[in-house]
Amino acid sequence: MNILSDEQIKASLNWQQVLSALEDAFKQKANQPGFFKNPERVPISVPGGTYLTMPCADEEGWFGVKQVSVLPDNPGKGLPSIHAWYTLFEPSGKPALACNASLLTKFRTSAVSAVAAKHLAAVQAKTLLVIGTGALAPWMAEAHAQVRNYERILLWGRSQEKAQKVLESLAHLDAKLELASDLESAVKRADVISMATTARQPILKGEWLKPGQHVDLVGAFIPEMAEADAETIKRADIFVDDLKACEVEAGDLIQAEAQGWSWGLVYGDLAEVVSEQAGRQNPMRITLFKSVGLALEDLVVAKLLCQ
Repeated sequence: MNILSDEQIKASLNWQQVLSALEDAFKQKANQPGFFKNPERVPISVPGGTYLTMPCADEEGWFGVKQVSVLPDNPGKGLPSIHAWYTLFEPSGKPALACNASLLTKFRTSAVSAVAAKHLAAVQAKTLLVIGTGALAPWMAEAHAQVRNYERILLWGRSQEKAQKVLESLAHLDAKLELASDLESAVKRADVISMATTARQPILKGEWLKPGQHVDLVGAFIPEMAEADAETIKRADIFVDDLKACEVEAGDLIQAEAQGWSWGLVYGDLAEVVSEQAGRQNPMRITLFKSVGLALEDLVVAKLLCQ
């Protein structure tokens, strides 16, 4: 079994192969519904936090599992709040590889958002706004820049210092980079908005949105969290990575339901979007893609590392 370092993962993957593999996987999910065995993640409550197990197998016999520990008090001890490890097994049952799952997760999370934007965002989109300054923020910008030719990338965060550091890490991108000081005005300037935050109270307000925009929500992965308010959800045509998973985990949508929105208003999932069974209805409509993450995404990217 190969144990891969972050450096080996970076050297083995590129954006186009990850984007293509994930898009193909979701097409396969639509056309062969039983190809991926992707059960719900299994949470175990422990003192001070939660352990999660995320398994997935495919019809070719590959099997992978991501194990995650979430201990919110760890930073006070000088430790990360989240640790994750991924193990991939060959069809023979032999362990093929193992790795720290942090980089794997960043690649697949941002790439899935970009695949959705490829199909839902306006073709002429020129301005991308990234909201958030955490570890995922630069990955979201990088991934979205692969599917649209952005002339300008705006970044907003509560900490201007952190936002500046994220912008500096994106200097290699072929777009004008700009630090946004006022979120409302930045939202009104953007064609595509990508949010990756740990917000528990909505940051994005639906009253700020304009016709034709595409919104991408990655945070709010538990019911108690929300990045966007109910007005955002009500104004947009909603698409999700997986409906069943979102009904349990997607805080933005769960909280909007309590304020009058209905799950019956979801236009489709990502498998339907990439297979052209669902999509943007009108160039002036606002589209919104909400993801909570699926174990099949980890499996697909881990298999790339074996090739």
